[in-house]
Amino acid sequence: MLLLLNASLPVFLKTYSTDEDCLQAIFDIKWPREFVCPSCAHNDGNRLSTRPRVMQCASCGGQTSITANTILQDSHMPLPLWFLAIYLVANDKGGISALRLAKELGVRRTTAHRVLQKIRSAMGGRDENLTLAGYIELDEAFLGGRAPNKSQGKSPFDGKVQVLVMVESENMAAGNLVMKVIPDSKIETLQDAVAKKVDDDPPGHSFRTDALGRHHGLGSLGHYVNMTPMTKSELNTQMACLSLAISHVKRFFKGTYHHFCKLHIQDYLDEFCYRWNRRHLERQLTSHLITACVLHTAVPSKVMKTQPPLAAAA
Repeated sequence: MLLLLNASLPVFLKTYSTDEDCLQAIFDIKWPREFVCPSCAHNDGNRLSTRPRVMQCASCGGQTSITANTILQDSHMPLPLWFLAIYLVANDKGGISALRLAKELGVRRTTAHRVLQKIRSAMGGRDENLTLAGYIELDEAFLGGRAPNKSQGKSPFDGKVQVLVMVESENMAAGNLVMKVIPDSKIETLQDAVAKKVDDDPPGHSFRTDALGRHHGLGSLGHYVNMTPMTKSELNTQMACLSLAISHVKRFFKGTYHHFCKLHIQDYLDEFCYRWNRRHLERQLTSHLITACVLHTAVPSKVMKTQPPLAAAA
């Protein structure tokens, strides 16, 4: 079964109306040529008539579920509802909330929240190995929380989450985007985050930043750094791609996630970046996300309930 491209909701619902329809789509994504036994790598097997989700290897007799090692593993929610959830997430540019998803699916809010967490995990996993190259605009953004009263003498960034933002600028057009929560403003923290998300083969990419002192540390990674003090208006013109990304993500949070939990902010950023990096593939976004969810490893519910604190998660 080929995944649908740019399907309307009625067509999508008709195509994936049963468990069998969804299982066939999952099977085709996991084993596009033929079934391969995860135990012995033999390329032949049969589905059990009494357990339709299970494949049995014709060689070793090993059994494996079609949904094993996907985000749908061990889920009690019907597969058509899973596919509908993925469709709704993929086609809501502003980001769908757990409350709204729960209403659309007819499930409890806690169930919808777990589903969203798993889908966002697949989104983040899809971009895990994405690296930037060429001309890159870089800065930090501070998200969440109200700015304190200036008369209190507190920093306007007090209580907010610091996010490193990097975006490729290709002939003044924005390319791929990376947003990562960072625990502090140390040079070593910045260097580590950049080293993980910027191509090092070959090194020597060009960075454009404002004049923050810690940005000079990028030079030690073998990159060229253009550091120029800029006013806000100059920042919007000379680093237009970065300013656009930051303004869009702030609007993203002020809309659906205006009461977002700081503990899960990286998940929300992963969702935003996933959409941004595929904004030219709108017709294929649903099929891409279904594929991402099938190919992403299982996310146990116990792991999601015991998220590490923000600094450790970063």
